[in-house]
Amino acid sequence: MKRSYPTEELSSVAKEVLSLLEVSEDRATVVAFYGELGAGKTTLVQAIATELGVQEMVTSPTFVIAKWYRTTTSNFYTLVHIDAYRIEKEEELSTLGFDKLLREPKALVIIEWPEQLPNTLSTLNAQTFTLHHEGELRVIEGPLPYESAK
Repeated sequence: MKRSYPTEELSSVAKEVLSLLEVSEDRATVVAFYGELGAGKTTLVQAIATELGVQEMVTSPTFVIAKWYRTTTSNFYTLVHIDAYRIEKEEELSTLGFDKLLREPKALVIIEWPEQLPNTLSTLNAQTFTLHHEGELRVIEGPLPYESAK
């Protein structure tokens, strides 16, 4: 998938991303969003949350690292939004209960700034997307295997 889109089409892009995800019966579904500052990573997470029926306002978890949201869809019961920008050592994920989270079959884990977690992501079956701008449009590319996203 490579798609250029204006902001008005964000909802359909969120639906398309969700349609590409494989829901596992025995572990969480992990998605990694790459992109420079301002590429629209958090905005896309917000649109995905809306599609999943999240009722709360979704904000960037930059300072708290992770936020959990209850969904109202049957595919995923929980959306976990992680912003790894401030993570200095991957071991910091253990304080978030990351290992336990990965064992939750109906959890969707979306990680922004996954380049901060190269060792962790190399062990997961994460689906990766890259976001960037082309003029007035935003562009999303993916899903790519983790190795191709670097």
